[in-house]
Amino acid sequence: MRHDISEDRILLHTIQTAEALGALLSNGMLRPDPALAEPPLHPDGYDWMFRQMAARLPTFGDGAIWLWARIRRQEFVELCRLTPGQVLLTCRVPRERVLLSHFGDWHAVLNRHPLIIEHPDESDEAYGARLDRIFEDVDGRVRGAGVAPDAGYRHWPADVRTELEDSWEFMLDPSNYGRYESWQATVHSLHADDVVEAVRIEG
Repeated sequence: MRHDISEDRILLHTIQTAEALGALLSNGMLRPDPALAEPPLHPDGYDWMFRQMAARLPTFGDGAIWLWARIRRQEFVELCRLTPGQVLLTCRVPRERVLLSHFGDWHAVLNRHPLIIEHPDESDEAYGARLDRIFEDVDGRVRGAGVAPDAGYRHWPADVRTELEDSWEFMLDPSNYGRYESWQATVHSLHADDVVEAVRIEG
């Protein structure tokens, strides 16, 4: 599903519960409820994403609704098969309310790794060696500050956190990537008039 993510209203897909759809229809708007959400496995990564949304979007709110902006059809079909009984919402959301992020590189944020981009003329071996040097440098600086690398991210040295977070911003700009990449999207809320279609996923 290779939608045009540069449109003024972006075509997005999200899988929600029937209760969420009911709330959207009743209230005219769906917002995430942090009280109902399970604690994320990677809280530091989600905190960074929420801070980016607060800084870059004109909207506000706690948490985020996650959607797909571009994904391979077969991968999305497999996701739907894992969620029988839920509802697939197809939406068109104004671009200014959407924060896009590269799905693959989002894992650098989740794993608290610097996002290192391969140089055009760099071999796989050279790129791998450069990655190892950078990762070892980050690990050494964290340990040198007397902090275990697996300790809470907020305890890491401020200069290391700043460097990592600056590198992650690369993944928020589609112009940094080619045409055939998977993109996720986050919004603070969905409005009833954003929804184009709602389909129950059968088991």
